[in-house]
Amino acid sequence: MLMPDTPTSMTTILVIDDDLDLAKRVCDALVFNDFATLRAATGLDGLQLAQGHQPQLIVCDIDLPDITGDALLEQLRSHPVTAPIPVIMLAAGPDAFRHSMEQGADDCLTKPIDLGSFLRAVHTQLTKRAALAQCFASGVEPPYEVLTVPAKPNELVEQIAQSKQSPWSRLWVIQLRNYGDLYANYGHVLGQLVLQAMGQQLRQWRARWHTPDLSITLAYLGRDRFVVFLRAPKQPAEPEGETARLKLETVLQQPMVINNHRLMPDSHIEVIDPPDLAPLQNWENSLTTSVSGHSQLSLAERLRRAIQRDELQLYFQPQVDLGSGQIIGAEALVRWCIPGEAQIFPIQFISVAEENGLMLPLGEWIVEAALQQLAHWQKKQLSAISMAINLSVHQLRSPCFLDRLMAMVKTVGISPVMIDLELPERLILEDLSQAKLLLAELQNQGFSTAIDDFSSGSLSHLQYLPVNILKLDKCFVRNLHQNRSNRVIVRAIMDIARGLNISTIANGVETASELSTLKQLKCHSMQGYLFSPALAAQDFETLLWESSTKHAQPLVEPLHVTALPTAISPL
Repeated sequence: MLMPDTPTSMTTILVIDDDLDLAKRVCDALVFNDFATLRAATGLDGLQLAQGHQPQLIVCDIDLPDITGDALLEQLRSHPVTAPIPVIMLAAGPDAFRHSMEQGADDCLTKPIDLGSFLRAVHTQLTKRAALAQCFASGVEPPYEVLTVPAKPNELVEQIAQSKQSPWSRLWVIQLRNYGDLYANYGHVLGQLVLQAMGQQLRQWRARWHTPDLSITLAYLGRDRFVVFLRAPKQPAEPEGETARLKLETVLQQPMVINNHRLMPDSHIEVIDPPDLAPLQNWENSLTTSVSGHSQLSLAERLRRAIQRDELQLYFQPQVDLGSGQIIGAEALVRWCIPGEAQIFPIQFISVAEENGLMLPLGEWIVEAALQQLAHWQKKQLSAISMAINLSVHQLRSPCFLDRLMAMVKTVGISPVMIDLELPERLILEDLSQAKLLLAELQNQGFSTAIDDFSSGSLSHLQYLPVNILKLDKCFVRNLHQNRSNRVIVRAIMDIARGLNISTIANGVETASELSTLKQLKCHSMQGYLFSPALAAQDFETLLWESSTKHAQPLVEPLHVTALPTAISPL
């Protein structure tokens, strides 16, 4: 293990490679460009250097003498000190290249190494790390104590418990509902940065509204939830309290730019009046029972077995035509149902799947289960609907993805024209050429292609993309009737989509006002709580039958089905 003395003010790059000639050539190029270098010839030595010196970047060969580069990458990602460090892998060929990217490498270069390309890749990753560091620097001090219910003495717990003695108090529980998607698409490091950014937004909002007449306590409950507790010595003017809540909603819906990614949060505020500890206790107990009581490794093993033992279950959220009011499709959403335990939502296990190489088998299970359900509905001669299936970046970058997809479609006997494959917008923003080729190939096989959570960020690329459907991001739908800027953006998206003969669907529609505005803007279809939450297969069938009897009338009011669950949050 070679470890030269390095000035702490210089950017340090760790090179892990047993090819001494290549390692020397790479290190010489780095030193010539004013970088400090660390060098290791084995994976274990490299891991020790990474944990001890925390370099700004790691360059690692896939073929190491003691452990594989992918195994080393997994260990780097699982350690809190090394998890944020970007890693460039050096691969012998394109197959290893793809595999390393699937395992979470930030970049991958094929041998023999071109030093010019190598230095450009280094610059790109260091630029991204600098953006991450800037985000971390804005929230070095933890803004909130983790609220562990009922761990007394705890200031917030005691305040809530004593709130009955106060003339006026409110409890707001804030949930970042697309946190699971952020984890799935961008990884755990950026997910933590999003939570820190939300914490900063809450602190700034509190600074504006906290007064001697209105005490505001903030707390982080864990996972995707924050708590705001308000208490006043006398009954405040209700419009003031409502204005404060609306202002907070606006703040939390603002786009975030983190690590060069423009992210659209989907935050929801639940008002609990009178304040009650029960919702917090239920949430904490659910996490403790289902997730927190198990180590990351054991949870990964349980998830691996769950995929094999049919412990996973699909729920289906209806997609509705805005002209006829008829259900025209269903989006498949996964839940983890452990016998005797509370249902686990994707936000609680997607990161585990990512960090333990389970995204590919999990994604394949979802696709196969959705196809089988659609085939079952067709055999029962239910209304002809399409099935929308979300695909992860891990699946789309797998070299055998398309072959496996076609084999599953052939096995269940479903026509590809009945299947809407939803691709994350991230894929387009990161690699337009790859996205174009993939979309074209899927269309050639007969599938309908959709861009999920579409925002204005990829609007300029539409002319190059063979796509059938744009799924409008929830952030543009929320309070659309009140947000003039969003209406302008949505109108532009709708006009461009019509000009290119692309259908549009609005996601996350929750109010009649949002629906009315979407109809005025000539959006084709919608899904969201206004019509129905995600439902189990049997309940979806019931709703489908009811919809088929009402479709002659345009959708004005949401359909209601007796005894259907109403508290299943879509993700």
